[in-house]
Amino acid sequence: MYGCPVYMMDSALTWWILLSCLIKQGHLEPHLSKQDFSLLAMDKDPKCFTRDLEAFTCFWEAPAGKSYYFFYEISPEEKRCDVKQQTYEENKVLHICTFPSSDVFMYVKMHLRVIDRDTNTTIYNRTVSVEDQLFLYPPTNISLRPTGDVRQMLVEWKEIKQFPMNMQYEIHYRSKNTSSTVKPVSKRSHKLVSLVAGENCTVQMRVKPGRAFWSDWSSPVTAMVPQTAGDIKLRCHTPDLHQVLCQWRGDIYDDCRYSFHYRQINRSLWDSWKLCSRDNDTVHQCVLYGQESSIYQFYLHVGLHPFGRRFYAETFSMNSSIQTRPPEGLKSQPEEGRLCLIWDPPFLKISQYLKYQIRYQREGESEWKDFTTSSSKTSTCLDVHRGSQYTIQIRAQPNGSVYSGDWSDWSKPLSALLPLGKEWIFIVCIPVALLIIASAMISFFSRYFRKFKKSLWPSVPNLNKVLESFLTDISGSHWEPTFNIKQCDDDTATSVLEILPEKETSVKFCKKSTCLSLHDRGFLADVKHKENFREDLEMAQDYVILNNDMIPCFTGNDYVYGDAALSHLANEKLNCCPSTCSTTFPECSTNILNHSYLLLAEQSDLEEHHSACRQYTNMEITAIAYEASGE
Repeated sequence: MYGCPVYMMDSALTWWILLSCLIKQGHLEPHLSKQDFSLLAMDKDPKCFTRDLEAFTCFWEAPAGKSYYFFYEISPEEKRCDVKQQTYEENKVLHICTFPSSDVFMYVKMHLRVIDRDTNTTIYNRTVSVEDQLFLYPPTNISLRPTGDVRQMLVEWKEIKQFPMNMQYEIHYRSKNTSSTVKPVSKRSHKLVSLVAGENCTVQMRVKPGRAFWSDWSSPVTAMVPQTAGDIKLRCHTPDLHQVLCQWRGDIYDDCRYSFHYRQINRSLWDSWKLCSRDNDTVHQCVLYGQESSIYQFYLHVGLHPFGRRFYAETFSMNSSIQTRPPEGLKSQPEEGRLCLIWDPPFLKISQYLKYQIRYQREGESEWKDFTTSSSKTSTCLDVHRGSQYTIQIRAQPNGSVYSGDWSDWSKPLSALLPLGKEWIFIVCIPVALLIIASAMISFFSRYFRKFKKSLWPSVPNLNKVLESFLTDISGSHWEPTFNIKQCDDDTATSVLEILPEKETSVKFCKKSTCLSLHDRGFLADVKHKENFREDLEMAQDYVILNNDMIPCFTGNDYVYGDAALSHLANEKLNCCPSTCSTTFPECSTNILNHSYLLLAEQSDLEEHHSACRQYTNMEITAIAYEASGE
């Protein structure tokens, strides 16, 4: 222990001197931490170390209550060290010897002995060199910063130069899900690669001089591992080989503090990083200006230093990062059954080094069809369906021969229609013609079939309806029957009545509906030669001979007044019309009604009664002709 002289001074100076002496004495007192003891645990007893090659300390562990002698020999003299004790753990004590600085020599072998006072026996005995027992403090001034590449960090520290031996460093780094230790390195910096992007990386270091002891681990240093520009959608391009436009998304991370940094290569050397000035922080973009041969590096920092995030973009070359504006002037024109397109190049300076991609979508469909042109021509033709509406868009990209880059945005959509050609008329007319022919044939055959069916199976009148309508007519309150007109079909043909002189063998023409009475044998009396009757038969079929004397007729209609005719059948008489009646027939009536609805008995009576008065019809002539032929 060093003494501290005290002189008679004022009280303030006295207390200052005393405090300095206490601090100096405290530094001279040996003290070992548990960490130091654990690091030196592998060394032999007595364990020795030095921090700065000026102070040398040896110690060993022993039970409490024991006392020892410690001797060290520096040729040719052996000295004894005053041993101090330090409580280490319960019932354990460290016996410590601190060498005077005058006895510390490098590259000199020292022989050490520890003797038990109680038994006077040597318990530890070894030979050491001061330079081999160097036990340094952990490295300081450690820095951890990005290298300029994604997933990489650079570790740097202050190199220890006051010692002649070579120093070895060991680096331990860990992140959220990984942990690793780098083998000893001798340089003053080291690059960490293959880290997890976007995670905090923590680094610690320790040092070992030559064959001495590893130091304790340094205090941890933490930094964020750089990420790719794609994590924040950072993209840079040039539309015209002069302006550089960089944009990113500001809604991915909560921190709204963004700083965009760039640097440019100059004579094969990178300039220092510069900060892009932005007038408005809410606009997430930066605009720079350069030349066609300019090369840049960019990174975006989000948050506060040094714990913010960094997003590195790839090295930017002006002629390989072109993204033109969308093509304009897109027009369509039908040519020879195809839809042809023309447009304007988006960048005239490099128009011959551009290629184009066209996509089109048919109306009503959800999928797009696209194809890429193989040349720099600003026109092409599409094979699309006629009569369909299409939506068409186009974009451009450098072909990579001289300039390269990304596809531009799609142009404004164009709606185009390929009209139908003349051939559609034949396509439409053929089915229409076939339909018309089929309809005509169906109509013709259906009509013919109806006639054919009607001839095979004639329709039967509905007697119920006929009788019902007839009864309805006769039961009317104002029904007045007519007796001079025969009810007949509407299609009864008209005939010509011709009156000839009696000497010319006149016959009377009559309609089928006219009723004329003849005497039963009046016609035979006028015919003188029966053998000539056949010759006159054809002419007689359409003529009748009127009797000059009388024309017997009924006074009433038997059908209408059928009941009265039957009751007065015996009393009924024939009315004889004078010869003048033959021209006017004022009192004659015609029996033209059908008696099919009378009873059979009534019909037989009527037939007997009608025999007295025959109608002027050819039926009578036919009957007489039959009798004449029989004779």
